[in-house]
Amino acid sequence: MRVTMTILTGLMMVLTAQAELVAALRPSIREAAAKHGVDPVLMEAIIRHESANATSSAARRKNNLAGIMGRRGQRRYESKEACVQDLAALLAKYRAKGRVTLVQISRAYCSNHQGWVRGVSAYMSNIRAGKWGKTQ
Repeated sequence: MRVTMTILTGLMMVLTAQAELVAALRPSIREAAAKHGVDPVLMEAIIRHESANATSSAARRKNNLAGIMGRRGQRRYESKEACVQDLAALLAKYRAKGRVTLVQISRAYCSNHQGWVRGVSAYMSNIRAGKWGKTQ
């Protein structure tokens, strides 16, 4: 029983640290969002959803926090901040084409539209509620 609790405690600490990693990117997210005229909460929610709070293989190995695809699969970035900038530019392109709602964005962004919309929407609610601290 004690070993199980220790393992669970360790796992929770790791997941909390990863969630804080995304929160630490908020200045970069705000800057990119302002530059491209997109919602920073939406950006953070996409990052949290696509990378499982920065724990996914693509986030760790490729700095790809947003699941952004290229011609040969998931793109690789020099830094997490570079991925944040690319996500903002991509969302700005969607907005320019009239894709402004989560459903409209999901149709261009992923294949599992309903699951993606539910997941990103839930993260947006949690971010606005301050689950990972204040956004500003």
